[in-house]
Amino acid sequence: MIFERSIRLIGLLALYPLLSVAEVADHLTRLATASAYPNVVIILADDMGYGDVSCYNSDSKIATPHIDQIAAEGLRFMDAHSASGTCTPSRYGLLTGVNPARTGVRNRLLKKGAPIISEHEATLATMFSDNRYKTAMVGKWHLGFEMVTSADKPAFDFSKALSGGPLDRGFDTFFGIHSSPGAGPYFYIRDRSPVNKPTEWTKGFSGRGDRQGLEQKRATWASGSIAPGYDPEMVGATLCDEAVSIIHRHVESEGNQPLFLYYALASPHAPWLPEKEYAGKSGAGAYGDFVMQLDAEVGRVHAALKESGLAQNTILIFTSDNGPRWLAAEIKKYRHRAAGALRGSKAFSYEGGHRVPFIVKWPSEIRESSVTASTINFTDVFATFADVLKVPAEDMYLGSIRDSHSFLASMRTPDVRHSRPAMVNTPDCIRVGDWKLIASKRGGGPEAQDLKRFELYYLLDDLSEEINLISDNPERANHLFLKYKKFLSERSLK
Repeated sequence: MIFERSIRLIGLLALYPLLSVAEVADHLTRLATASAYPNVVIILADDMGYGDVSCYNSDSKIATPHIDQIAAEGLRFMDAHSASGTCTPSRYGLLTGVNPARTGVRNRLLKKGAPIISEHEATLATMFSDNRYKTAMVGKWHLGFEMVTSADKPAFDFSKALSGGPLDRGFDTFFGIHSSPGAGPYFYIRDRSPVNKPTEWTKGFSGRGDRQGLEQKRATWASGSIAPGYDPEMVGATLCDEAVSIIHRHVESEGNQPLFLYYALASPHAPWLPEKEYAGKSGAGAYGDFVMQLDAEVGRVHAALKESGLAQNTILIFTSDNGPRWLAAEIKKYRHRAAGALRGSKAFSYEGGHRVPFIVKWPSEIRESSVTASTINFTDVFATFADVLKVPAEDMYLGSIRDSHSFLASMRTPDVRHSRPAMVNTPDCIRVGDWKLIASKRGGGPEAQDLKRFELYYLLDDLSEEINLISDNPERANHLFLKYKKFLSERSLK
């Protein structure tokens, strides 16, 4: 035991040269009592809006009793933001703590056929693993793998283990899909291998006959190679089964080792394919039905935590990767506002693109039915858990905390609105306090922006971003613009 402790000490000193011997010794002491650490489960919805969840929008046409229950037992953040308005950069920011606008991460980077997260970038899974957690991921990765790029389009090489994915970025296990359920090739991945190789061909799906227009289009998935047994309509249930199984297996086999589970749902991202059990159950068409199915899957995971006995010592987070893909025609048809009162939707820099539901349950630390107005970002999750684990992040994970600011104080004292430094949320806007400067026109790239292209909003009085105040507040607008330009000047793009 003494020999193993000495080897561990030497290893930590070599790995973290900025730590003193006393700090490393203290870290080892905490590792020795890792069973006292809370389990952590992060549930990430895909393209779900701020206004879809009942506890965020009393006028929602979608019932979400299970998500509402987590809110009733925990804390709702009313001013929480994904790291971007689209899937890949948002997930990158959540896992690394790095603002994707700083490194130029966008969905189109996937076309390079290489992992989005570099080998030298730490992730949440890295940090949890360093602190003796069992780390597991289930669901949609969407952050790239090492692929063959000699062809016109990057392709998987199934003759060897898949690399650059979750297992090479801190996770012990992975079960899921490389992208969305409707994006080929269609197959499940277990750790570094396909469960079944996509050896068959599907002509795709052009929508159900009882749907018309947008609803039919959103149910469509393209032709492509597909693995035997892969059914896009059953992806949600299959992933949920795995997440529930991991929770129960962990209790049975891992003893006192804490668990970090990242469960990245693939819904309600298109194709909208709710199971028959949920068809017609909401007041918002197939999309609403799909959200109801998602809510039930969240409920299954929450129930598994309670049944297994883990719930009392688990930090459970539910959120969404960005705003909804919900257009004006759908708002008119169903009278449901998936983004609530927010302007814009997925891929927009307006609030509807990145302000998301964010609920945290931590029985030992958070008062039930709490609400906070503190502003947070996905990038802040890294620093927050470093704070929870009492990890010296500035020494151990310096590259991950430049854009990451702990919101642990907001979790413990939600009635106090804690301040956050300036937030560049997507490359087209900056937020300082309740003031937001946003580019009104796209094109030319962030570096080509000048102040004439921007709008200024005061979100405390104008959450829907309807009243442009830039003409009345030129000094404030210029102050935000200078901060924005400074951020751009410090970027290092991938």
